[in-house]
Amino acid sequence: MHSGNWSIELTEEGNWESFPRFAEVFSKQIGSVIINRADAVDMRIFEIEYLGQRIRLVYEDFPNGISLESMSASGAAVLKELFKQLSSDASENGV
Repeated sequence: MHSGNWSIELTEEGNWESFPRFAEVFSKQIGSVIINRADAVDMRIFEIEYLGQRIRLVYEDFPNGISLESMSASGAAVLKELFKQLSSDASENGV
């Protein structure tokens, strides 16, 4: 989706059907809550609340991938901290 705000590309894996399960597991893993779900023709957008900020967890089918996207400057700051955490916790095969 890439709104011009800060984002984290999580994976190029996944598909339309597997995204909801991925979103549930990932949200629990980072301690966030899914608060809204929306589908479009080529993407699924789940809005989550993480550390008091609303951010988007997005699946796009072209190019295929899942990303986190900030919706504000304060959301971008939270994503930057989450990126540091995910990077330090990642194995060679990713998160």
